[in-house]
Amino acid sequence: NTNTRITMTTKAKVWGGRVPVRFSLASREVTAMEAPLPIYILLPRVSYLPLVTSRVRDHFINSAPAVRGDMWFDYEGKPLKWNLPIGVLFDLLHCNKSLPVDITVHFTGYPEGEILPCKSLSTVSEHFFHCLKEACFLKYGSSANVMNMAQSVHKKIEQSLVTADYKTFDEASKEILRGGEGKNNTQRLPVRIFLGDGVGSTGQCSVIQPSLSLKCPKGNPHTLQSALEKAFPSIVVENLEVLVQGIHVPWDSNVLWLCDNLCHADQFLYVILKIKNAR
Repeated sequence: NTNTRITMTTKAKVWGGRVPVRFSLASREVTAMEAPLPIYILLPRVSYLPLVTSRVRDHFINSAPAVRGDMWFDYEGKPLKWNLPIGVLFDLLHCNKSLPVDITVHFTGYPEGEILPCKSLSTVSEHFFHCLKEACFLKYGSSANVMNMAQSVHKKIEQSLVTADYKTFDEASKEILRGGEGKNNTQRLPVRIFLGDGVGSTGQCSVIQPSLSLKCPKGNPHTLQSALEKAFPSIVVENLEVLVQGIHVPWDSNVLWLCDNLCHADQFLYVILKIKNAR
């Protein structure tokens, strides 16, 4: 039907989103006579840093220390959390600034107290499917479809994250995520809200995952504003700007529509809140 086609088109565009990045090796880790040139890559917003940065490792490895650990990245001195989708990282840290995004590459000094260990790509896969199971449990009341998926489906979904290929992802996940064509048995809304610097009480970026039914107490479908007011009763939305998939969305947006159309591959809707005019 028409709504399904609109959703498919919107999701394909979401999956086509890219972040232009300039990677440079940390100056203190350069062991070659000359610092290597930076490498420029368009990173898929829906993917994760470890899945799409093998070229970065290959580019810098011969100029890096011989004794090295796992590769990691920082942006303006802040270690980047590989367990967040690239688009979420960009919206949190760099939105409204010039492009490309400058990211520093490290092979030593992995900050285990600030970011999760990532020893292999299987760690990323395990994290992703854990989030997917959680989102499906919230949305449909069960994660059985994800837990019982065939290994062939599992591999196709993994590959789609590396290539940012929505068609492959949709074909592999169709039965799992929609319970069959045309069905929508959504019970709750899988939403994660990130409070940018200065929004939360600590002044640091933090995340909450509110328990959201489809409708607010008045019986109307949840809008972005009603959902945030439920999560933060004292919030003043006029002081904030809100980003979803890099888009400034209206406060009266239907949250179910946002979840269906602008969610990430793990099926969570990531909402970024920032103080207006903050840079």
